[in-house]
Amino acid sequence: MSDVYHENFADALPDSARLAEEKRKLEDAGVKYILSCWIDMFGVPKTKPVPLSDFELLCMGKGPQFAVHSISFVPELGPADADQIPLPDIDTIVICPWDETIAWVFADLWWEGKPYNLCPRQAMKRQIRDAAAQGYVMYAGVEPEFIAMQWDDAGKPVKAFDDDPQPGQGMRPRRQAFGYDVEYSLDSMGFLGEMMDILEGLGWNVHDVVAEGAYSQFELDFHYTDVLEMADRLVFLRVLLKEIAKKHDMFITFMPKPTTGDWRSGAHMNTSMQRVDNPRVNIYEGEDGKWSEQVFHALGVEVQT
Repeated sequence: MSDVYHENFADALPDSARLAEEKRKLEDAGVKYILSCWIDMFGVPKTKPVPLSDFELLCMGKGPQFAVHSISFVPELGPADADQIPLPDIDTIVICPWDETIAWVFADLWWEGKPYNLCPRQAMKRQIRDAAAQGYVMYAGVEPEFIAMQWDDAGKPVKAFDDDPQPGQGMRPRRQAFGYDVEYSLDSMGFLGEMMDILEGLGWNVHDVVAEGAYSQFELDFHYTDVLEMADRLVFLRVLLKEIAKKHDMFITFMPKPTTGDWRSGAHMNTSMQRVDNPRVNIYEGEDGKWSEQVFHALGVEVQT
């Protein structure tokens, strides 16, 4: 993955031979359409689908442009300003597992020849650059939580995996029945198994799946990778989960608390740092498995001596 932060547009353009090779791979795989996706300030991916025939133009910044001010919160620009240009990071190309005629690639936004300052992915790459200048590289592993839901016969959203009586139809026991439960995990394996197979196929190194405390609530635990790749994976995962759920007549919500009096959903962000000149050594780990002093500096906590 290219986490290099370029100041000038021309420096960020990919090699033409590499583009030809990537296009050939996509053609051989049966890909017909490209989703070049940039991320808005709310963490939502945006795109304009293009045919594979325009792949080279897209990757050279000659594809679709975006009036970002019309769909995202960017108050410093208006209709009279030039549009933003998404430049794909071809190291992030992935064929969409739910439709193999479509390939997804993450893009960085540019504006008037410079990195667009409000592009979240560009902001991440600036932080990576600044950390590297001080001799550090950051890694992350995520544990996102979500709830699988479906529409009932009355058109109301209900938990997809919930065998307790609905309110007014019987007693709902006050217990934590769903958390880690084998039976509910088995009941969910049609959806969960397909999801796990896809994630393994992507090489994402999923650690486990957890039936969480609320009915129909799940958590995914991933091993770590570099912080930009993990951020990209989290964005793609949210779309992937929704697409798989649709095949099972469900939908996914990442709302912290979609129902009252219930467990809440979130996402654990596990981070670590290494020194560029001393890789594979987590500087947050001190002697005897204790926290190192660097942890408290990372948290902005004063260390008492």
